[in-house]
Amino acid sequence: MGIWDLPASEKDAVELLQGYGIMPNEQELGIADKTVIDWNNYMREICALEMNEKERKQIGDEGLIVEIDESLFVKRKNNTGRVLPQQWVFGGICRETKETFLVTVPNRSAVTLMEKICENIKEGSIIYSDCWKGYKTSELENAGFLHGTVNHKYNFVDPDTGVHTQHVERMWGSAKWRNKKQRGTAHHLDSYLIEFIWRPAQAVNGEGGFQSVLKAIAKRFPPKK
Repeated sequence: MGIWDLPASEKDAVELLQGYGIMPNEQELGIADKTVIDWNNYMREICALEMNEKERKQIGDEGLIVEIDESLFVKRKNNTGRVLPQQWVFGGICRETKETFLVTVPNRSAVTLMEKICENIKEGSIIYSDCWKGYKTSELENAGFLHGTVNHKYNFVDPDTGVHTQHVERMWGSAKWRNKKQRGTAHHLDSYLIEFIWRPAQAVNGEGGFQSVLKAIAKRFPPKK
């Protein structure tokens, strides 16, 4: 059965695709949670395909501030239930443009973080971070960035420079809330992160997520006439 054959009204389809959590979809549509999860996974695959077709866009620019941070999302378990290494995510948000990036990382070492910074942030950007040892000011400056820090052990906002990372911290709250709302797992974490970035991008282009995902589906699976 394809999406065009689903026995649901237009209103039901809208509710399913607009990003409600698993439980509301179960209750409103009267369908099994596995079905809702499968369709949510399918929609995220469409978002990922759309994102992968576009050239990777770096955020920030000369004179713009990009806040960066790392956050622990999940503890992964194998088939026996044994806890495996924790999954860290590294991300950033540009204060002026609100553009974001989020990527899973194997560790929080200086080498790993520097690689992701150079991949995702434009040279000339002003980078704000906490005082994690993985952020090397000298290396960032050599790569063409300016770097400001705030020591969260003492202050949320540096009293001398005004540096803070409250925007990226709020971003983590939103990303984790959506991941939990959709019953996110480590197995699908990358697709959840892609969806989180994809959704606000559709608001920028003036279409919104619902119309954008319908166009993306129709492009790959044209409706039968």
